[in-house]
Amino acid sequence: MKKPLKITLIVLGSLILLYFVTLLIAPKIARSYIEEHSKEMIGRSITIKDISLNPFTYVLDVDTLAVMEADDKTRFVAFDKFSMNINPLKLFTRTLDISDIYMKALYVRVKQHGERFNFSDILDFLAQKDSLYYAEHPEEKKVESDSSKSAAEIAAGLPVKLSLRNIVFDKGNIIYQDTKVGSKFHLKDFSINIPAIYLEDNSTGVDVSLKFADGGDLSVKVDANMATYDFNIFLNLNRFALSCIKPYLNDSINYKDFSGYLSANIAISGNINSILASNVKGKVSLDKIDLTEVSGSKLGAENVTVGINKANIVDNEFLIDSVIVDGAFAHIDLFKNGKNNFDILLSPKGKVEESATDSTAAESTPAEPVAETAENAKQESADTTKVAADTTSTAAAEKPAAAKKLKAKINKLLVKNTVVTATDHTIIRPFNYKVSAITVSGQNINYDTPCDVTVSAAFPEGGSLSLKYHGALSNLKTMDIYISIKNLVLKHFSNYSLHYTAYPLKAGTLAFASENKIVDRNLDSKNTIDIYNITVGDKVDDIDPEYTVPMKIGLYILKDKDDKIQFDVPVKGNLDDPEFSYGKIIWKTVVNLLVKVAISPFRLVGNLAMAGANALGFDLGKNNEVLIDANTETFTSEQYAKAIKMTEMLQKDPKLMLTFTQYYNPRKTAKEYKVKQLKIDFYKQKNNKTQLNELDYRAIEEIKDKDKEFQAYVKEHSAEIDKNYMMKVLPQMATKRNADLLKVLRAQPGVTKKNLKVITAPRDALRGYKDKPMYKVNVDVQ
Repeated sequence: MKKPLKITLIVLGSLILLYFVTLLIAPKIARSYIEEHSKEMIGRSITIKDISLNPFTYVLDVDTLAVMEADDKTRFVAFDKFSMNINPLKLFTRTLDISDIYMKALYVRVKQHGERFNFSDILDFLAQKDSLYYAEHPEEKKVESDSSKSAAEIAAGLPVKLSLRNIVFDKGNIIYQDTKVGSKFHLKDFSINIPAIYLEDNSTGVDVSLKFADGGDLSVKVDANMATYDFNIFLNLNRFALSCIKPYLNDSINYKDFSGYLSANIAISGNINSILASNVKGKVSLDKIDLTEVSGSKLGAENVTVGINKANIVDNEFLIDSVIVDGAFAHIDLFKNGKNNFDILLSPKGKVEESATDSTAAESTPAEPVAETAENAKQESADTTKVAADTTSTAAAEKPAAAKKLKAKINKLLVKNTVVTATDHTIIRPFNYKVSAITVSGQNINYDTPCDVTVSAAFPEGGSLSLKYHGALSNLKTMDIYISIKNLVLKHFSNYSLHYTAYPLKAGTLAFASENKIVDRNLDSKNTIDIYNITVGDKVDDIDPEYTVPMKIGLYILKDKDDKIQFDVPVKGNLDDPEFSYGKIIWKTVVNLLVKVAISPFRLVGNLAMAGANALGFDLGKNNEVLIDANTETFTSEQYAKAIKMTEMLQKDPKLMLTFTQYYNPRKTAKEYKVKQLKIDFYKQKNNKTQLNELDYRAIEEIKDKDKEFQAYVKEHSAEIDKNYMMKVLPQMATKRNADLLKVLRAQPGVTKKNLKVITAPRDALRGYKDKPMYKVNVDVQ
């Protein structure tokens, strides 16, 4: 072999050997250097098990790295394995190509106490090191980062093109702990998958998934354009356990325990330069919400779901598809000190003590000399004037843009299966009451457009509430509210009667209708009260009532021959007047009426006799009958009361069975229905109304058949009411009456599905029926 060739081969072999030795030995040297000089670099100890670089595949592997806490014992940041592939051949094309970036079991532990973190000492160390360097090298200028540049502009300024592909972080753990607040969040199985990072005009996709140690999991998909800063985020949160936020609630509320789950499926699109202008769409739901107060009572809901069509803070636009609340439960406690359970709930622990401490400290602070104080006040006044002048000029120069008009809408509102209990401790004997089956519904609820919301609820033993609201949320000073209460059993309110009159309520039912018009906070209310079979016990001598009312004689005189009391209570006033109280006005009217009849009973009885109780057109019928109005779907308090009274025998003897059979003559009822319908249409046209309430129907009943205006209306419109239509409607109303009566009677003690039936007589029996419309009650043995 020729000598030059031999020398060339030896040199080439030496270079190759040096290349492999360097790639094999350099990582070991780097590991030793980092471990020995880590405190000089970042002020913390770093441990590395091994670093290697494959000379054939150019894969860099780092095995088990840990950055320790200041105590050199606890891990701060660590991972089990890190690897990446570097393609050196791409450097010839001025491209730094890094791919297959993989990290396994990343561990991060962040600890906060106030404004300090467990890495604050690292930041302080690096800042001090940076300051010392530039102090020693004043000729070098510190490079300031230019945040105004986009990622594409930064990439264009680099000496090489950067290519990052296939980035995977697998099964990490991140722990955040706030020692001052007492909170801890542990994110398990934290994983990230990034197919490629694009610094130019391409979308970079990022997939993140994790689990919460306390319950729940989260997956996030991000598509971001680093050149334009546009982004799309798709977030899916499943049953995040809300119990972990309890430490943060201590500064806001006073409670005993809290639990529940949060789920969300949200899409967010926008631009990083204008985060608040992002559009948000999706669904958020809360499940099994349970807040336990310090008293042990609970507030919460089975489920709350909000469907968001669009939410944009900058545009001030919030379009909600639906708000559905299912199975909510709450309670209201009124206390003698004027507070309620919500006052206690919203008073965080320590708030009162802190106020007292601050007050004491202020009182114990020694007074400054008068002369010095006056001088300081003079100087502060001058400073304040200067600051005010500067602020005014700044405000004039930088006038903020006017906020956009609020655009808010809820397409569907539904609250169902809700229960509220109330306890009043302000009276002599505490009052307890439960309102169930609360339902709130509304459609197309706009912020600045009048809308309709209805509320219904059930009271104990078959009572019911119906409320209708009409108004715009943007103007709560003006609205219409109609309230109807039916079959309210009065014995449950006996403790109020004892407190105010010293007489207990033993029996009776109440119906209440109230039509309220509020214009600029000025209320005009029409109220009518019907009370049936109210019975009071003997006066309790050891109670000092708020009102001295002769209840027994007053009620005896007020009752008509059917054991009924009916009166109207108009209420007018300004809701902002501190002396105005809706409830007190009604109660005072009732009390004054009772006192008045007790003082002059004969005069009032004469007036009642003159008016004629029978003019009301009500007759309970015989003992086994409940007379009804076949032209309406509803019942009066008296009709409910008599039917309920008949069910008492079932409580005494479970073997008995009651059958309520409805009778009416279809032809006769159809004629009466036609007249009634004509009166309704006549009333609507005359009063320009489209919807009617109970007070309207009372006015309709007072229209005489011989009224000239009504007779003229009948001649013109009588043919418009189809006979076949009436014959079809009557059975539907009969079915509705059966269902309504059955619902009320089933709520009574001793009543079951087997021992009570409510039916309509067969068609043939109805055709030959000639008596008044009624329910005939038959008693049998099961």
